[in-house]
Amino acid sequence: MPVLLFFVQCIFLAEAQNFSALKHYQRGREFEAEEDWYSAGEEFHLALQENPAFGEAWLELSKVSYELNDFELCLSYIENTEKYIKDRPDVLNLKGMCLISLRRLEKAEGVFKEILKKYPNNVEARFGLAEIELYNGSFDKAQSFYLDALKRQGTNRKALLSLAVLAAETGKTDLSENYIRQALKSHPSESEVWYFASYLRAKNGDFVAAEKYARDALQLNGNYEQAYLLLSSILYEQKKYAEVIDICDYLIDKDRNTVTAWYLKGLALYRQKKIDLAIEAFSTALAIEPEDEILRSALELIIDENLPLEDSRRSVWAQYHVLKAREYSRFFKGEQARYEYQRALKIDPNSISTRSEFAREIYKLGQNELYLNQLLFIKNREKVDLNGLSEEERHEYTKTNDQIEALSSLQKYSLSAKWNVEPFYLDKTRWNLGLYYTKNNASLLHPDCQEIAAEMARESFNGIAVTAVNVEKNPVSGFGEAFSAARKNSQDYFILMDFEESEREVCLDAFVYNGRNGIQVAKISLFRTGNDRFSSIIRSFRRKILDILPARGKILARNGNEVLVDMGKNEGMEAGVVLDVIKKGSIRTADSAPGVAFEEKSLLGQIEIERADEEISQGILKQNSFYDRVNVGDEVLVRAVPETGGEVPAERRTSDTAPSADENGNSYSRSEKLTAEDLGLIKTPVFLDLIRKIY
Repeated sequence: MPVLLFFVQCIFLAEAQNFSALKHYQRGREFEAEEDWYSAGEEFHLALQENPAFGEAWLELSKVSYELNDFELCLSYIENTEKYIKDRPDVLNLKGMCLISLRRLEKAEGVFKEILKKYPNNVEARFGLAEIELYNGSFDKAQSFYLDALKRQGTNRKALLSLAVLAAETGKTDLSENYIRQALKSHPSESEVWYFASYLRAKNGDFVAAEKYARDALQLNGNYEQAYLLLSSILYEQKKYAEVIDICDYLIDKDRNTVTAWYLKGLALYRQKKIDLAIEAFSTALAIEPEDEILRSALELIIDENLPLEDSRRSVWAQYHVLKAREYSRFFKGEQARYEYQRALKIDPNSISTRSEFAREIYKLGQNELYLNQLLFIKNREKVDLNGLSEEERHEYTKTNDQIEALSSLQKYSLSAKWNVEPFYLDKTRWNLGLYYTKNNASLLHPDCQEIAAEMARESFNGIAVTAVNVEKNPVSGFGEAFSAARKNSQDYFILMDFEESEREVCLDAFVYNGRNGIQVAKISLFRTGNDRFSSIIRSFRRKILDILPARGKILARNGNEVLVDMGKNEGMEAGVVLDVIKKGSIRTADSAPGVAFEEKSLLGQIEIERADEEISQGILKQNSFYDRVNVGDEVLVRAVPETGGEVPAERRTSDTAPSADENGNSYSRSEKLTAEDLGLIKTPVFLDLIRKIY
């Protein structure tokens, strides 16, 4: 009898545990329907505590991890799922999609093909294969997989919406409209379909229809956050800023951590000229998401334009870049560290401590003249009461004075002392560049990101003495408008930028055109992923532009055949470099390629460099004719550099803020840097994120 009672109790206990597990599972499914992934995950964990062999709970927990972008964890949960649910296509499809997210495309392809062997009509596997083709850039193959799915399920929502988005992104507007009409007809009660209809209308610039469709989506699902954000961006494009702020406030009331809502609210307030409120909104957003670089850049552009230099808040905002610079410096990433220090000083130029750290970073490059210049600037700005200093501060002050004295002593033997010139006050501007950008009408992450990218690209050229870079404040419709403006502004080159972003990547395509004739001379395609991707792509853009700009200077002084030019080690000057001397005003940009051109009669002679300082160089002039026609003010271009037969020597590597091309537009001194492609990274279409979110 006791044994029988024991078994009865065990049965009742197991039944109670199963009932409790099922209850938690059902609650989890309810939270999933509301897209409350964290609460759903908690309920599924509780279900599994009651019944570790509950396969369906493992599957739903896998889905939750997938939605939270924790793909490695998702795979581990799928392994547990497969212990209890064997060879089910929905489990295998989720595994394949997870492998795609981890960029394990070959393994994912194997999973989907295995599904189709057993289940030839499975449409989800075809969606997976389509996404793999999109990752590989094979749009036509991807389209064929979606069409294949549509043949099997003629009204499949995901197939119709994916085809609509793909057609729109490949310029097939009519075809896209046809697919979205089919989706609306077949699924009129689905808010997601109206959302995509709104997105595609906005992308085509039809904001009135886009607004209507977005509101229709919200009528069907009042909790559709992405539809609220899309509607806000559409209203922003229509300059309905008060309505934007109202919607953003509603979203913020629901969840204060909705960063995009804070960002849109900040933009709308800025357009209403409510600067302090805009700064407050952006600052709150950064407190939530401090690594959002585009958001931070938007704030910094407003700060730079509107706040006085004495504003005490500047030092707080600049500290972010100081900390980033220190981190880069610890890992010997000099270019990145200097860029971050320059960003910090742009925000807070009065910071003595930041300038001191920046000066030490310059010193590591061996640029003693620039280092001395920075130390003198610091000393002239600093009003020091020695009695009020601690012993450590007094030691640092004395050390700085000793460094100034030592470096100043060394300058007695410099070219600037010999020729009696001050190199840091020379006008070295040689290139007039224009930046123009096109507008993406349906930016889901950061509206106005194209303008922000263009402004940050312009700011990256601040402090580069040879360039004057101007950015067109408003987007241009395309090449014609940009060319017209460039001709009007007498720009040597104009650059048409196209910037896009996804949740993981940023892409920047830049087309460089001759400002005289509008002929394209270069194309720059960049993409970055991972941390700090926005600042990285801006630095790379600057470097690519400088790599095609010829180093160009002029003769400052002359003593017989000994001449002084305003190009130095920062431009790659060293003993043996040969410069062409061109009559002042005779250089023009080459017609259809990087580099410059000039008439043969304007070539007056050549200079062979014998000694170079940081900003100026001295060489020996060899004239082209019997008559002496070379004058102070005539221009010089790099004709040839000494052969090395291998790696570019350290002494010839130009500064990361100086042009490095010869007169033919070929880079002569900067070492090659690894590209994303060299590192095995795959550039993916920006719109793929959108397709992957279709249920």
